[in-house]
Formats: sequence, C-alpha cells, structure tokens
Amino acid sequence: MAGVVKEETMKATDQSDDLVTIQLPLPFVHGLLALTHLLDGRVVEALLDAVSAPPASGFETDQQTEEVETLPVRAKRSSPILHETDLVASVLGQTVRGATLPDLFGKCVDLIHKLDPAAIEQFAEQQTHARRYVAKSREDIHFRSPHLVAETQKTESGWWISKNVSENQVVAGLRALADAAKLHFGDDIKFPSGGS
Repeated sequence: MAGVVKEETMKATDQSDDLVTIQLPLPFVHGLLALTHLLDGRVVEALLDAVSAPPASGFETDQQTEEVETLPVRAKRSSPILHETDLVASVLGQTVRGATLPDLFGKCVDLIHKLDPAAIEQFAEQQTHARRYVAKSREDIHFRSPHLVAETQKTESGWWISKNVSENQVVAGLRALADAAKLHFGDDIKFPSGGS
C-alpha cells in the first residue's frame, strides 16, 4: 500500500456537555475534508486539526497501525484551497492560479480568450454528454440539468462556466481547450502544473 497511517481513538477524561468525541477512520476523515465546500468552517478546521495535530492533553489514545492508501486532500468544486493543495496550471509558460477549480478553469479560459478569441468560440461548440465547457448564456452550460443553472459562474472575458466540477473534469476541459486553441495539453497547457 502507499503508506502507513495511524488511526487514533480518543477518550475524554473530563466529561462536558459541549464536547462530543467520535471515532472515525482516518481515510473517512480525509474523504470528509475533500467535501469542505459542504461543511461549516468550524467543522473543517476541527477535522484538519485532528488529522495534523497530536492528541490534546486530557485524552488517552489507543493507537492502531494499519496500512491504507493515502491520497492528497484536494479542493473540489468551489471549495477554498486547503493549506497543502495548490491549484496551479501553466498556459503557454504563464502560471495561472485559482482559489477553486472553477476559478482556475475560468482564468485559463480568460487567458486563451485574450490571445485568441476565435479559439474560445470554437471551444464553446464542444460539450460533454451533459454540459458545455463554456457558453455565452448560463442556461446553456448544464443543458441536461437546468436546475444546475445556479452552479455556474461568469469569467472576466464574459463566458459562463460550471462551478460544479471535479479535478478530472477540469483536466478534460483543459484538454478540450488545448485542442480548440490548437495547442498541446501537457506541453502548452499543463494541469496539474507538474505534467500532463
């Protein structure tokens, strides 16, 4: 497996009506952290502290070691960037940073639009089975799911994009953007910025 992770069980020695202790496997906590866009900020902060900090005094720990595959916690959809997550792409050698996946994708669209507006017009003709990558109208993005019209955002160049995207969908969108602009994904457009 990819790494060894310690799973800790905490037991409060001081009972309090305001304190609730639960036992969760570490991979489950990492899964919850991937859904930060759905969680209250205090919950996210507590989960991050529980994963990264040693147990607080006043708690006894029973440690079990198990091998599990660990994956980096990545920001998804419109969630803010977590501390160890870096949303960076490279477009024709220029670094593009985004606070969210849709923000990063929108900035890449804007940069190509500045360089070649006709490429974005051609890109607007491309779509997946359920959505367009970009559109002039927000209603045209999620053409099979009109209830997702609120899950769109307008880029600085005036194009609408979906806010409801995963990292894999952004990669697919950037590949299609590279094709429309007659560029090479992995060379001219890179995301994650380390390679193809």
